[in-house]
Amino acid sequence: EEAAEEEEGGSYGEEEEEPAIEDVQEETQLDLSGDSVKSIAKLWDSKMFAEIMMKIEEYISKQAKASEVMGPVEAAPEYRVIVDANNLTVEIENELNIIHKFIRDKYSKRFPELESLVPNALDYIRTVKELGNSLDKCKNNENLQQILTNATIMVVSVTASTTQGQQLSEEELERL
Repeated sequence: EEAAEEEEGGSYGEEEEEPAIEDVQEETQLDLSGDSVKSIAKLWDSKMFAEIMMKIEEYISKQAKASEVMGPVEAAPEYRVIVDANNLTVEIENELNIIHKFIRDKYSKRFPELESLVPNALDYIRTVKELGNSLDKCKNNENLQQILTNATIMVVSVTASTTQGQQLSEEELERL
């Protein structure tokens, strides 16, 4: 009986998580239909982002004194800002992943191997921005050295010299 209850409990938990995962995947597919990164990256220009950042700046500029803090911490207005800021970090991470997928899908035409060489989303995006169509920029590139390790730069450089990728048009590059 206990095993049956555990199975029911386990399958209930799994059923609960699956729709959320499907929803995110559906949303991601819709977001990637844009023509450019700017059309899919909406958080930076959102009202929510601006308001939370403004509140953070406001609370950074003024320090609360111990005598002003009374009652449970959840009642303090700063607490709500902290919770909102934490939620914002999740939104930023989600948008970063959406942007990474968009850029990866578009840039794979130029350098398909780069995705496996630079697995970190932000490093990948910054590397694509630095390289563009000029894969020979890998060698002796100070900007790239601030993004990737020397070992990774060497592997990227060697792989770039043998890639079967095709040049992107100026229009395609601008979309990234």
